[in-house]
Amino acid sequence: MHIFVFSYNRGPFLENCIASIEACAPQCRLTVIDDGSDDPETRQVLAGIAERHQVIDKTAHSAHKLGGLYANMQAAYEMVANDELMCFLQDDTQMVRPLTEGDLQSLRQNFDRQPDLGFVSPAFVRGFSLRKKANRDFRFDRERDFWFWYPRKRSTGTWFSALLIADPRRLRQLNWQFEVGESVNNRKASQMFCRMARMRVPFAMWLPNGRAYRGKQKSLALRFGEWSRHCGLYPLQLMSTAEVEELANCEPARLPVAEDFLRLVHGKVPTPWVYDPMQGAGWLKLLDRMERKVRSAFA
Repeated sequence: MHIFVFSYNRGPFLENCIASIEACAPQCRLTVIDDGSDDPETRQVLAGIAERHQVIDKTAHSAHKLGGLYANMQAAYEMVANDELMCFLQDDTQMVRPLTEGDLQSLRQNFDRQPDLGFVSPAFVRGFSLRKKANRDFRFDRERDFWFWYPRKRSTGTWFSALLIADPRRLRQLNWQFEVGESVNNRKASQMFCRMARMRVPFAMWLPNGRAYRGKQKSLALRFGEWSRHCGLYPLQLMSTAEVEELANCEPARLPVAEDFLRLVHGKVPTPWVYDPMQGAGWLKLLDRMERKVRSAFA
């Protein structure tokens, strides 16, 4: 498997992510694609990583709030070989358990025997997805050996997520191209593949209460959200062998909710965990959009 990590100006987060991959998946190829970071600390971290792994500096321009993420995903997809799976992670994520040869073989076999399988999520389920009854409908397909999500009101994340595992051969056979925006890719994937599969025992997760950028910027609203939530770097502990085996073998299969199985290395954050400083604060999101529009008008 070829693991790609997408990065922008979050040096300590990137350092934590890379350390987790080196500890949990040393057998995998690793490439960091950075979206033009200009923060000195991040540049220093990137230089250190470049001594051990491939680092590519992409400065793709995009008006989308996530900057050049999707352009860089497309670049990674074009780089990967047909004979290897690809896995996309981001600098505010990390691996939480060892990725074994058995895991890789199982993923390859699942792609081979399930011709409609497009994307597999390597991530645990976020607890806030279960707060509303309409979002709780996760079902385990024993024949496929995956969880699938059947939300009643919203579909983003149902067929596609930016954290993914895919077989590039299959995507190329169907002329897949990554578009700008998760909702656009979600709609596209819904026309080509089955719902996004979710592993019985995931191996990666977003860090809770992390810092964020939108369009490579931090608005006053975003900064206030980070301050009020005490956002920072909260690494996750690696799961023990016993914890992994318990999740893999429990009957009936248990939904892998992050808060149920993962623990922080240090610090405390409220549950359910949040992953966006403005999550659940509509007024902050409105102020953020207004500020970015004003900046664009005078740019």
